[in-house]
Amino acid sequence: MAHDQRSKFNLLVVCTLLLVLILSPVSATHAATADRPLAEVSPWELIAAMNSLRVANGLPALLEDPIINAVAQSTAQIMADTLASWHIGNVSGRIQAAGYGGGGRVIATENFAVGSDSVTLDNIMFNYWNDPDHMLPAVTPSYCHIGAGSAKASNGMTYYVLQAASVAGQPCGSASYPSNPSNPASPGSPSVPSVPQIIIPVEKVEPNADGNYVHIVKSGQSFWSIAVAYKVTGDQIRSWNNLPQSYILQPGDKLTILGPNAQNYATPPPANQVILATPEPDGRIVHTVKVFQNLEIISNAYSVTVNDLLRLNNWQIDWPLQINQKILVKAPHWTPTPTERPLTPIERLTPAADGRYYHHVKEGQNVGWIAGYYGISVDELLAWNSLTKLSIIYPGDKLLLNVTPPATATPVPTPTLTPEPATATPVLTTASLTSQPSITMPTTEIAPDMIAADETTIHLTSTDPFLPWLWGLLVVALLLVGGYIFINERNKKRKGKNE
Repeated sequence: MAHDQRSKFNLLVVCTLLLVLILSPVSATHAATADRPLAEVSPWELIAAMNSLRVANGLPALLEDPIINAVAQSTAQIMADTLASWHIGNVSGRIQAAGYGGGGRVIATENFAVGSDSVTLDNIMFNYWNDPDHMLPAVTPSYCHIGAGSAKASNGMTYYVLQAASVAGQPCGSASYPSNPSNPASPGSPSVPSVPQIIIPVEKVEPNADGNYVHIVKSGQSFWSIAVAYKVTGDQIRSWNNLPQSYILQPGDKLTILGPNAQNYATPPPANQVILATPEPDGRIVHTVKVFQNLEIISNAYSVTVNDLLRLNNWQIDWPLQINQKILVKAPHWTPTPTERPLTPIERLTPAADGRYYHHVKEGQNVGWIAGYYGISVDELLAWNSLTKLSIIYPGDKLLLNVTPPATATPVPTPTLTPEPATATPVLTTASLTSQPSITMPTTEIAPDMIAADETTIHLTSTDPFLPWLWGLLVVALLLVGGYIFINERNKKRKGKNE
């Protein structure tokens, strides 16, 4: 009998444990270990996009060269490993040292971009590389060969490198190529360049009655080459045709592309045409950047200089514009007064809790820009933060500013004396002596431009979703222990009676 009761008790314990395991919530850390998606843009897409631009400009496509590909890939890997923020230098020398040109003088150019997993080909070509210096591979007839590479950095960003080159004094196709020592399968095979794909010039069709284009895809055409021909973006073509980013065009596909006179559609502005923004009541003019627009195009449209735009927006000439970015073209009308002047960045600083001053790094800022913004030297900023010229800063970092903001005079308005009518002198009473004064707490004003755009407020609560489970397990444990004690005592009494 005692054996049966002990078996039932053990069975009860096992069932209870199984029930707890089945109903236990799945750990929330499992989702955090999911693999991140790979970057969308490949080196081959960069080469194809640049060649599409060359063909659109009436130039022959560049030949993909394995030596330049290897140098571009090595460059991307070095920049990713060091989290570089600028070129590593001497691109012509690096390509020549790898064997390109057979000893001749090499002329080369290099583009690089850094992006997250969400970066697209449109972002790189339209925003990062949409300026004369980065468009040299697309508009320079003397370049013959091209290569590209990409590498993932430890911070999750992807580095993209594209290089174009030629040999001085030699026409394209006349250079000799050495053996390829890096290919163990065929160590004596020459590194002969090849065309990565057939670049088919895209011919625009006539708009239909609705003002739209219906383009029939031909072999060798891509979203990018079609977008270049119609002066739109690949993302716009996908949106107008309800196609996902992963869709691969097939010969014979029909794509609807909105034209400038399209009906029932919000059409994009024509390429290189700027729709002037309407001045605001205070005279301020703010322009929204559209596709194919850069600082030079915007400045010409508004009859201002590029330097004016840089000064008004605290911008650098080598920073890429983003689509839909707001650019201040004209400052608002200010009524000058002798007692007011704009505060300098240092004067706008607010001390932290430790009494020191800090700068919160934002997207697109570097050490040189921050030093210039506050009127200090780069060496001072690096020394204050124990950094070197090779150090990398990231959005959200806090840099110490070992400065003392100058005292600013706060203009005090001159009070206007207004004679008041005579009143009776109030009688001082005990109640008036015991009244409590009001206390005004000081407030701290934080300059808007010193607050990081991606800062969030975290609210902590004492609610723990696992607390009810802990109480439940405790109750079950107490019941099991009580049941065990009860059964054990009853067995002892029965055993005593039998003896």
